[in-house]
Amino acid sequence: MNYIFKIAQIITKSRTFNVYIFSLITFSAILIGIETYPDMASKYRDLIVFLDRFIITCFVLEIGLKIIAKGKKPWLFFKDSWNVFDFLIVAVCLIPSDDTHFFAVFRILRVLRIFRMITFLPKLRLLIGALLKSIPSMGYVVLLIAILFYVYAIVGVFVFGATDPLHFGDLHHTMVTLFKVLTLEGWTDIMNNHILGPTIEGHLQIVSFWPFLYFASFILIGAMIIMNLFIGVIMNSMDESQKELTQELRMMNYKDKNDEELFKHLISKLDELRDEIQSLKKPNGNIR
Repeated sequence: MNYIFKIAQIITKSRTFNVYIFSLITFSAILIGIETYPDMASKYRDLIVFLDRFIITCFVLEIGLKIIAKGKKPWLFFKDSWNVFDFLIVAVCLIPSDDTHFFAVFRILRVLRIFRMITFLPKLRLLIGALLKSIPSMGYVVLLIAILFYVYAIVGVFVFGATDPLHFGDLHHTMVTLFKVLTLEGWTDIMNNHILGPTIEGHLQIVSFWPFLYFASFILIGAMIIMNLFIGVIMNSMDESQKELTQELRMMNYKDKNDEELFKHLISKLDELRDEIQSLKKPNGNIR
């Protein structure tokens, strides 16, 4: 049994095996993309179904080998969050196809297998880890944005609600308008409705500069300062994730080195034991 565990460990840690699985994930992504073309999907339906089942079978075998590689403690496989992530994606892919819409929706979730690329690319793992770590800090930034939106939305309703009910008629419509402004798409048209007045002698007249201060200050605070806070939080989390990943790799290398030294030590002990057995055999030629 230990021999089987050792073989599973050698296979799962080999570069060839990892490259093969990564190639399957890439091919699977291409295959799912082909299925979005009805003509090609209907023409090569049998081939697509065969390849899809082959890929899923390989994924199941991969998960099985990784669990076997844990030896007599298979539950250690699920202590790694990325292994759990892979396991759930493969489990979703195993949901049987059916004519009902309920199962059809789950079958569409096969596209999630593309996310398995994350586990094979350390840089992607670093990025995802940084995003997950930044969620708690982002909560405060989101709260700050919500307060900013709420204050500016109330001011916008009171100031522009009567003249522009389409954009500032009530609180929730004003928040939608401010979101458009924050994306910097078409905000000048909304602002010009309140700055510019009637045309006199072929020239547009500026009625008031106050709307400009309203929109300019909102963009300055929202789009520039707060968005930079988002970037700063993510960069800080990415730096922490990189340090943790580097430490994890160092520990793995240290563990592998210790395992190698232990293996060499055991081999030397076995050689010594073999020499002692041979020396015991020499006085009596009948011992074999």
